[in-house]
Amino acid sequence: MRNMLRRAAALAFATVTAALLTTGTAQAAPASDWAGCPYGAVCVYPQNQNPAVSPSHIYWTYGAHNLSNQYGNTGC
Repeated sequence: MRNMLRRAAALAFATVTAALLTTGTAQAAPASDWAGCPYGAVCVYPQNQNPAVSPSHIYWTYGAHNLSNQYGNTGC
């Protein structure tokens, strides 16, 4: 019984090792900015800016934000 468990563990280890060696390691690339809005932020763009180039407001935090005097279409 003990030998069967050792063989099963050795087979599982060999399978995982072979899979890692054949696929290699994937490297994650950082996400790039889009239209001047940094990755991880929420941006508001001025109206009639087509295509969007530079944001008028950049928000980094969750929660309520004062969006007074922001008019026009939404990007949703």
